[in-house]
Amino acid sequence: MVRRAAGALALLALFGAVSAVAPAQALQRLTVSSFVLSSDTASPAVDVPFHLVLRLRVRQHVTRVENLNLPMLAQLELLGDMRETVSDASGTEYRETITVVAHTSGAVAVAPATLQAVDARDGRAKEWYTNGLTLRVGANRAQVAGTALRALLGLFLLVLGLALVVAIVAALARRPRVAAAPPPIVISPPSPTPPLVRTRAEVARDALAVLRVERDRASAVAVRAGIWNAFGAGEGETLGDVLRRPESGSETARALLIAIERSAFTYDSDLDAAIGDACGALQRYIEVNS
Repeated sequence: MVRRAAGALALLALFGAVSAVAPAQALQRLTVSSFVLSSDTASPAVDVPFHLVLRLRVRQHVTRVENLNLPMLAQLELLGDMRETVSDASGTEYRETITVVAHTSGAVAVAPATLQAVDARDGRAKEWYTNGLTLRVGANRAQVAGTALRALLGLFLLVLGLALVVAIVAALARRPRVAAAPPPIVISPPSPTPPLVRTRAEVARDALAVLRVERDRASAVAVRAGIWNAFGAGEGETLGDVLRRPESGSETARALLIAIERSAFTYDSDLDAAIGDACGALQRYIEVNS
């Protein structure tokens, strides 16, 4: 009996080791030299397309990069992307140029892109993050010119109206009965529209729409980055760090963060169920906070 029990324990230990190594074997073995996200402008204009550029440098010669997840672009409209892979004696550079456009002015935060691979230096599965970006979207020059033109036209009409009032007053002054001059016409400029501020419930609603259509790991990782950003998490913060934030104090918020973390990093056979639980947590969070 003792020998049988020992044999069973050895089989269980071997099965656990194989299960732990299997996901890592599905990842590429890479030596990452650099992983950077940049923009061709720090101050894009409203409704004017610009480019986000993702650069990855590895020491291996590869023709494609797997398990690379782009940042979630909830505040920007994606217009298209172009990918390029160039190899030389020192390795391979992968570059992806993403064309986007902003439709509202104000600050736009772009979450980091992520890469999952086996580090060829120590044989361990790891996740790399690029830097995040904060862009300041300003008014379109054409829109500014149109606003200035409307302001000049308004000023011209105001001066013309005042001149007309003066002429009428002068004409009435020549008559025996002097009538009171009408009050001057004052044209007030339109009040500026306040910038659009997205709530965490709105971000959660967008994330739920993404997961319902794309039930894969890349979408789960992108949704995690967007939710982390909505809860104020900085680059490199873990689930424990985010759960300690005041914004994560409610039961629905904690359940959402835990479910999103599981869907992004669970093993493959549990992925569909984990994404289903994440969708349920997102739905409950939206219902409570809408």
